[in-house]
Amino acid sequence: MIPKTLDPRGWRCVVYPVLSSTFLRFWEQYALCLRAGTKLWTTSPRRTCSSAVLSYFTCLAEEAAVSVSTSGASSSGAAGSQLPPRKMIGVLLLFLLFLLYIAAPQIRKMLSSGVCTSTAQLPGKVAVVTGANTGIGKETAKELAQRGARVYIACRDVQKGELVAKEIQTMTGNQEVLVRKLDLADTKSIRAFAKGFLAEEKQLHILINNAGVMMCPYSKTADGFEMHIGVNHLGHFLLTHLLLEKLKESAPSRIVNVSSLAHYLGRIHFHNLQGQKSYSAGLAYCHSKLANILFTRELARRLKGSGVTAYSVHPGTVNSELVRHSSFLQCIWRLFSFIIKTPQQGAQTSLYCALTEGLENLSGNHFSDCHVTWVSAQASNETIARAICSRLPSIPSQVDSPSGRPKA
Repeated sequence: MIPKTLDPRGWRCVVYPVLSSTFLRFWEQYALCLRAGTKLWTTSPRRTCSSAVLSYFTCLAEEAAVSVSTSGASSSGAAGSQLPPRKMIGVLLLFLLFLLYIAAPQIRKMLSSGVCTSTAQLPGKVAVVTGANTGIGKETAKELAQRGARVYIACRDVQKGELVAKEIQTMTGNQEVLVRKLDLADTKSIRAFAKGFLAEEKQLHILINNAGVMMCPYSKTADGFEMHIGVNHLGHFLLTHLLLEKLKESAPSRIVNVSSLAHYLGRIHFHNLQGQKSYSAGLAYCHSKLANILFTRELARRLKGSGVTAYSVHPGTVNSELVRHSSFLQCIWRLFSFIIKTPQQGAQTSLYCALTEGLENLSGNHFSDCHVTWVSAQASNETIARAICSRLPSIPSQVDSPSGRPKA
């Protein structure tokens, strides 16, 4: 509670400096804890932060004791034993932070409430998971393999993918976990993957478009598209089209597009779709995630009655390699790792949409924590959905421009 002696109209002059000074003091103690035992960072950030909070309280107690001893035993000494208003607020903030860390297991459980409870088994089924060499994709592929599916790990880093495939084979006993090269930033690689897959397999029951990039510095794909829209949307757009007939032949089959809550900040600006006029790494990611949802909605509309259904999902805030391009987000993810989902928890909604029976009538919807959830007004705009997917036709030749590039 802010003391009455403070002018309520000037609360910002107190709170803002307190927040900054408190954070700096806390970070200083956090750094000392790390130096004292660097293993705490990797094994238990929660324990390290708790130690930092206790150290901070110890420092405040020592300062209060010094204040009392220097103030004497007079009445002024009694006033001196009280902490200044700013430090009182600092103590309160740190105490609340400490309580937050204590309650971390319950908070994580609450934020990870969605669990795929389907008992469906997948012997004889074929699944493709993009970006399955790490994070959510890896956990998704592992669960599908555990249920008996023939799983294709489609990723850019084949060597890493092979290691993951062997790990999954060992854990599940399913030897039908295969790795194929797929670079979503290169349409030639996408076409090569699709051509090889179609020659190798007669069926495809589950396609999970999971791979993605986030917070990249401005760069372009091999075909000249801005990296976020090129990989997160256009790459999966083309891959889905190339595999669509196989999905129809294997019906009932499902397509799951991994999007994000970040789509709420996204906008589709057709005049600046490639970021050539203005660019923000964070917003570029949001735009691409919005495109994922619009693509899913329009795809579901066009596939109605074909036996192929499509869903978009928000996996939650997950501790994965997706934030590798942002040092700031990496620090935030580490600091708040106690409430961030694990990759296994993040994979639950993708698995729910891929496996749960009776979801056919919900095709085109957006899911979070294994439930249908709201989307932004932009994501509900059918006109924009049709416009951004205007090059997704039933006739294969119309998907490409004369140069062989998929258009948005």
